[in-house]
Amino acid sequence: MKLVIVLCLVALACADRDAKIVNHQFEINEDGSYDATYETSNGIQAQENGISYPGNEPETGNYVRTGSYSYDWEGVTYTVTWTADENGYVAEGDHIPK
Repeated sequence: MKLVIVLCLVALACADRDAKIVNHQFEINEDGSYDATYETSNGIQAQENGISYPGNEPETGNYVRTGSYSYDWEGVTYTVTWTADENGYVAEGDHIPK
């Protein structure tokens, strides 16, 4: 029994559970919009873009962002697409209840 516990502890100590960013790109365009993508060592991939629409008064306006991310969980790939704007955050995916 002690050997099983020791082997489990060794396996946990050797496991690489800290994901690292392996690809990251970020670009700000001339119109003030941006595009961003990243990928991690554990297979998470994400992309997003956004633009700011200034209002007529200071501290007013709107920022619109859209994007998606995907990840694998137990051999199944899950993808979420989302929008964030004046209506709030809305996420959609086949695995998300409607």
